[in-house]
Amino acid sequence: MHSVLARLLAASVLVALCSITATAWLAAQSTSTSIRQELGAALAGDAATYRALVAFAVEHRDWNGVALPQSTRRLILTTADRKVIADTGTNLDPGQLPAVPSAVIDPLELDLAQAQDAPADRIDPRVTGPFVLTDRERGSLALDAELYTARCRGAAQAEEVRTTAWGRPIVTVDRTGPAPTTAACTEAQERLSTLTLGESAAFNDLTALFETCLSQRGLPAEQLRMNTAWQPVAANIECLGNARRSQLRPYVAPPALLFVTDAAGRTTQATVVKFDAGRVVLVAAVVLVLTAGVSLAVALRLTRPLRTLTAAAERLRDGADARVDISSRSEIGQLARAFNDMAAHRARIDAQRKAMTSDISHELRNPLGTIRSWLEGARDGMVELDRTTLSSLLDEALVLQHLVDDLQDLALADAGELRLHPEPVDLRELFDQLVAAHPGLVAEGGGVVTADPVRLRQVLTNLVTNAFRYTPSGGTVRLASAEGTITVSDTGSGISAEDLPHVFDRFWRADRSRTRDTGGSGLGLAIVHALVSAHNGTVTVDSAVGRGTTFTITLPER
Repeated sequence: MHSVLARLLAASVLVALCSITATAWLAAQSTSTSIRQELGAALAGDAATYRALVAFAVEHRDWNGVALPQSTRRLILTTADRKVIADTGTNLDPGQLPAVPSAVIDPLELDLAQAQDAPADRIDPRVTGPFVLTDRERGSLALDAELYTARCRGAAQAEEVRTTAWGRPIVTVDRTGPAPTTAACTEAQERLSTLTLGESAAFNDLTALFETCLSQRGLPAEQLRMNTAWQPVAANIECLGNARRSQLRPYVAPPALLFVTDAAGRTTQATVVKFDAGRVVLVAAVVLVLTAGVSLAVALRLTRPLRTLTAAAERLRDGADARVDISSRSEIGQLARAFNDMAAHRARIDAQRKAMTSDISHELRNPLGTIRSWLEGARDGMVELDRTTLSSLLDEALVLQHLVDDLQDLALADAGELRLHPEPVDLRELFDQLVAAHPGLVAEGGGVVTADPVRLRQVLTNLVTNAFRYTPSGGTVRLASAEGTITVSDTGSGISAEDLPHVFDRFWRADRSRTRDTGGSGLGLAIVHALVSAHNGTVTVDSAVGRGTTFTITLPER
């Protein structure tokens, strides 16, 4: 048997047969009565687990890296559609999950049974969302609070000032008494009673969401305001709570379901028989010896390749060749092959990183060298910076700016922070703009797609510019659309089959001898791929040497 699962199953069956035989004999001989013992305690008895998971959800925007505490019970955390996030057990069949979860982990809808001190709107007060202050704002307001409480109100010493969850000092500003006697106190009082720009923007967004809720329910408009503790308050608590949840939802982990079961995933109770202690010890010792012997034999066969993988992982950490030679067809053999693939992938990534660093250095060196040489010449009085020279230096600076802009777009896309503003885009109008900007471009088709118009034009401009760059005089560059797809095709030199998998790589050029002036920076197609992916779309390429190239963009229907 090559399968690890099969070998473990055979060992388990052997141990189980011995255990069942011994248990049946003891049950027949025993006159003791059975007692019930609960395998899965209710989550109400383990509020610490609930609080820990809620705290994780407050501090993270997803569940990556969450760890469940060890327990005598089995803890299973799933998404709302019951996909497993974390499990203290193994081999879970999602179909065996209880119909009702033990708790819902959502810091925006606290479980009152677990969080009895929850506020009225059931939103965890630690969730700050867009109201969070910068370090500079927090430090400035803290100094204002210290000044106002210690000097401006005439106290003998500074009072202990409480702060909101996002760092704003909670100071009661008395506007009914005498006005502050110094300008510093006046300014501190004003800042302590006024929202910062970031807080004001967040409050305006919350107000808009609150007013939308009132409007949808046909309720009269009312004013949303901040109380003395800097918490938003309104008469309609339900709409305020809904507005706050809508605003804060992107800043916390999505709701998750927590199931507390026994080791097998059941929420029922099991009957445990109370046996004679002497017989239990004797039979348990025999079963333990047998189990230990079988387990040792199996473990030795399992750990040998695992030790090999461990040594390979240490070599991988040190940057050495980490491939392993394990010919087993079991799951460990599959793991070894996956490990080899990972090691090869890491080697490729390292090579790409080094190549990218070299390419960036190359792209920056030429324009920087040109600018430096002219400036040094001007400083030494060897050349005169006339209008033509300044224009040349400006061109080199623009080359650097374009390169930095391209790298910034890619960095934002990699980080998932590329902001899009999708709206209906008339392709016919966009095609006409591109035709006007690129004489000779042939545009066909039209229609409407939902996309960020600025980013979509950037994508098509990159593709069209790239097509004209590689299309000889007399060739054709065509822009077309049909059934949710946009194609940019040319009759240029084409791309070889071995180069096609690399067209969207950064700083890649089919002809490495080309410079930025003749072949671009090598970032245009990488940006195209990143922007289309940010729209949840796809971009593919079809090309043949001597026949031309066609790029096809498919955007999802909205």
